[in-house]
Amino acid sequence: MPANPSAPNTSNRAAPRAIAILVSALLGGMAGGVAWCFLSLWLPWFAQFWIVPIAIALAMSTRWQGYREGASIACTLLAVVIAFAYAQYLFGAVRIADSMGLPLREALFKAGFGLTADIAWANLRTPDWVALALAVAAGVAVARLRSSSRRISGDN
Repeated sequence: MPANPSAPNTSNRAAPRAIAILVSALLGGMAGGVAWCFLSLWLPWFAQFWIVPIAIALAMSTRWQGYREGASIACTLLAVVIAFAYAQYLFGAVRIADSMGLPLREALFKAGFGLTADIAWANLRTPDWVALALAVAAGVAVARLRSSSRRISGDN
């Protein structure tokens, strides 16, 4: 029986496997990319910087899933990069749909990956890269935070 029953017993936890981190990052990143697109359409002011709060949410999610510092940082970093790439791809599809007068779903399927990716890449500007750097920094900072129960009990 642990001395403090309210403190979580983390000593018998196995380290997360790489596949778990990859799956968490992929699913979180894709959800983050879609959320970024919706936020950018709904609230277009400084749309490229909506990735920063999404990165913080992704980092908090990895901590909530129980990943410790190293795994949490890796998962967050990968998820933010996936969210950025997926959102840029969706933004490219939106540009195609807008310029051709097509519904977004039709533009996604008819334009193909190559054209959509080329348009997304061509429309990246300096503020987009600055937003990505801020998102990575904010996400990693949150992922590095230790929970208060670990600090009290002295575990790392």
